Amino acid sequence: MKQNTTFITNEEGNKLLDVFRVLIKNSKFLDCLVGYFYKSGFHSIYKSLEDVEKIRILIGISTDKSTYDLI
Repeated sequence: MKQNTTFITNEEGNKLLDVFRVLIKNSKFLDCLVGYFYKSGFHSIYKSLEDVEKIRILIGISTDKSTYDLI
């Protein structure tokens, strides 16, 4: 089935996590602006990021100390 990356409903077959994995799997760079960022979410996509050369994440509102320390 073709992944719909235009409209994400978070229903089965169209979950945000699946869309992220498809979009970043073959990417050379990843620039991301997020309101919140935690290591638990990063852990869900890290395998797709293994071949990404450069990752930049701008965190808006919050993170926790353990995530901050990892970055």
